[in-house]
Amino acid sequence: MSKENPFKFDLPKGWMDQTVYVFHGPKEADLDHSIMLTLDRKIRHDDIADFASERTSPIVETMDSIDVLKNEEITLPNGNPAWEFVYKWVPADGMIFFQKYVFVYKDKIGFTFSGKFTKQTIKTVGAQMKQIIETLLPGTYEPLDDD
Repeated sequence: MSKENPFKFDLPKGWMDQTVYVFHGPKEADLDHSIMLTLDRKIRHDDIADFASERTSPIVETMDSIDVLKNEEITLPNGNPAWEFVYKWVPADGMIFFQKYVFVYKDKIGFTFSGKFTKQTIKTVGAQMKQIIETLLPGTYEPLDDD
Protein backbone atom coordinates (compact mmCIF):
# COMPACT_ATOMS: atom_id res chain seq x y z
CA MET A 1 0.00 0.00 0.00
CA SER A 2 1.24 3.51 -0.85
CA LYS A 3 0.03 7.07 -0.39
CA GLU A 4 -0.78 7.25 -4.13
CA ASN A 5 -2.91 4.10 -3.95
CA PRO A 6 -4.21 3.69 -0.39
CA PHE A 7 -6.37 0.63 -1.20
CA LYS A 8 -5.18 -2.89 -1.78
CA PHE A 9 -7.69 -5.67 -2.01
CA ASP A 10 -8.81 -8.68 -4.00
CA LEU A 11 -12.30 -8.43 -5.39
CA PRO A 12 -14.60 -11.42 -4.93
CA LYS A 13 -15.47 -13.57 -7.94
CA GLY A 14 -17.84 -11.75 -10.27
CA TRP A 15 -16.61 -8.26 -9.37
CA MET A 16 -14.53 -6.14 -11.74
CA ASP A 17 -12.69 -2.86 -11.25
CA GLN A 18 -14.37 -0.26 -13.49
CA THR A 19 -12.51 2.67 -12.00
CA VAL A 20 -13.63 6.27 -12.49
CA TYR A 21 -11.04 8.99 -12.02
CA VAL A 22 -11.78 12.70 -11.64
CA PHE A 23 -9.06 15.27 -12.29
CA HIS A 24 -9.99 18.67 -10.87
CA GLY A 25 -8.73 21.59 -12.94
CA PRO A 26 -8.72 25.36 -12.88
CA LYS A 27 -11.67 27.63 -12.30
CA GLU A 28 -11.99 29.82 -15.36
CA ALA A 29 -14.92 31.73 -16.84
CA ASP A 30 -17.03 30.92 -13.75
CA LEU A 31 -16.69 27.18 -14.29
CA ASP A 32 -14.86 24.70 -12.08
CA HIS A 33 -13.28 22.43 -14.66
CA SER A 34 -12.69 18.74 -14.26
CA ILE A 35 -11.96 15.80 -16.48
CA MET A 36 -13.55 12.47 -15.77
CA LEU A 37 -11.91 9.26 -16.91
CA THR A 38 -13.92 6.05 -16.93
CA LEU A 39 -12.33 2.66 -17.62
CA ASP A 40 -14.30 -0.07 -19.31
CA ARG A 41 -12.62 -3.47 -19.06
CA LYS A 42 -15.46 -5.34 -20.77
CA ILE A 43 -15.65 -3.79 -24.20
CA ARG A 44 -18.20 -5.31 -26.54
CA HIS A 45 -16.68 -3.73 -29.66
CA ASP A 46 -13.25 -3.83 -31.27
CA ASP A 47 -14.09 -0.84 -33.44
CA ILE A 48 -13.59 2.60 -31.86
CA ALA A 49 -16.54 4.08 -33.78
CA ASP A 50 -18.88 1.43 -32.34
CA PHE A 51 -17.44 1.92 -28.84
CA ALA A 52 -18.01 5.69 -29.08
CA SER A 53 -21.45 5.37 -30.66
CA GLU A 54 -22.66 3.09 -27.86
CA ARG A 55 -21.87 5.91 -25.41
CA THR A 56 -22.89 8.94 -27.48
CA SER A 57 -26.16 7.71 -29.01
CA PRO A 58 -28.07 7.97 -25.69
CA ILE A 59 -26.84 11.56 -25.32
CA VAL A 60 -28.01 12.54 -28.79
CA GLU A 61 -31.33 10.69 -28.39
CA THR A 62 -32.26 12.03 -24.94
CA MET A 63 -30.86 15.54 -24.65
CA ASP A 64 -32.89 18.31 -26.21
CA SER A 65 -31.29 21.21 -27.99
CA ILE A 66 -27.72 19.97 -28.35
CA ASP A 67 -25.67 20.81 -31.39
CA VAL A 68 -23.11 18.11 -32.25
CA LEU A 69 -19.95 19.92 -33.38
CA LYS A 70 -17.55 17.03 -33.76
CA ASN A 71 -18.06 13.30 -34.01
CA GLU A 72 -15.01 11.75 -35.67
CA GLU A 73 -11.94 9.61 -35.41
CA ILE A 74 -8.84 11.53 -34.27
CA THR A 75 -6.19 8.87 -34.05
CA LEU A 76 -2.79 8.92 -35.70
CA PRO A 77 -2.14 6.27 -38.34
CA ASN A 78 0.22 4.48 -35.91
CA GLY A 79 -1.44 5.56 -32.65
CA ASN A 80 -4.26 4.40 -30.45
CA PRO A 81 -7.74 4.14 -31.92
CA ALA A 82 -9.52 7.26 -30.64
CA TRP A 83 -12.76 9.12 -31.24
CA GLU A 84 -13.75 12.68 -30.33
CA PHE A 85 -17.33 13.79 -29.68
CA VAL A 86 -18.10 17.44 -28.88
CA TYR A 87 -21.47 19.07 -28.50
CA LYS A 88 -22.77 22.51 -27.60
CA TRP A 89 -25.51 22.65 -25.01
CA VAL A 90 -27.66 25.62 -23.94
CA PRO A 91 -29.38 24.59 -20.67
CA ALA A 92 -30.79 28.11 -20.04
CA ASP A 93 -30.73 31.58 -21.52
CA GLY A 94 -27.26 33.06 -21.32
CA MET A 95 -25.65 29.71 -20.48
CA ILE A 96 -23.66 27.91 -23.16
CA PHE A 97 -21.53 24.85 -22.46
CA PHE A 98 -19.42 22.58 -24.59
CA GLN A 99 -19.17 18.95 -23.56
CA LYS A 100 -16.20 17.04 -24.91
CA TYR A 101 -15.69 13.27 -24.91
CA VAL A 102 -12.62 11.40 -26.09
CA PHE A 103 -12.89 7.64 -26.41
CA VAL A 104 -9.72 5.57 -26.62
CA TYR A 105 -9.25 1.84 -27.00
CA LYS A 106 -5.92 0.48 -25.80
CA ASP A 107 -4.75 -2.83 -24.33
CA LYS A 108 -8.30 -4.23 -24.45
CA ILE A 109 -9.55 -1.40 -22.21
CA GLY A 110 -11.96 1.34 -23.25
CA PHE A 111 -11.10 4.79 -21.89
CA THR A 112 -13.74 7.53 -21.82
CA PHE A 113 -12.53 11.04 -21.03
CA SER A 114 -15.10 13.80 -20.58
CA GLY A 115 -15.08 17.46 -19.66
CA LYS A 116 -17.38 20.48 -19.70
CA PHE A 117 -16.16 23.84 -20.99
CA THR A 118 -17.30 27.34 -21.84
CA LYS A 119 -16.82 28.99 -25.23
CA GLN A 120 -13.58 30.53 -23.95
CA THR A 121 -12.20 27.53 -22.07
CA ILE A 122 -12.79 24.89 -24.76
CA LYS A 123 -9.71 26.40 -26.44
CA THR A 124 -7.54 26.77 -23.33
CA VAL A 125 -8.55 24.14 -20.78
CA GLY A 126 -9.72 21.91 -23.63
CA ALA A 127 -6.16 21.95 -24.99
CA GLN A 128 -4.95 20.90 -21.54
CA MET A 129 -7.38 17.98 -21.71
CA LYS A 130 -5.62 16.84 -24.90
CA GLN A 131 -2.26 17.09 -23.12
CA ILE A 132 -3.53 15.05 -20.18
CA ILE A 133 -4.88 12.34 -22.48
CA GLU A 134 -1.64 12.25 -24.46
CA THR A 135 0.35 11.95 -21.23
CA LEU A 136 -1.79 9.03 -20.04
CA LEU A 137 -2.18 7.34 -23.44
CA PRO A 138 0.64 8.37 -25.81
CA GLY A 139 -0.15 8.31 -29.51
CA THR A 140 -3.76 9.42 -29.09
CA TYR A 141 -3.24 12.96 -30.35
CA GLU A 142 -0.83 14.37 -32.88
CA PRO A 143 2.07 16.17 -31.18
CA LEU A 144 1.81 19.93 -30.91
CA ASP A 145 3.83 21.86 -33.46
CA ASP A 146 6.81 23.74 -32.09
CA ASP A 147 6.30 27.21 -33.59
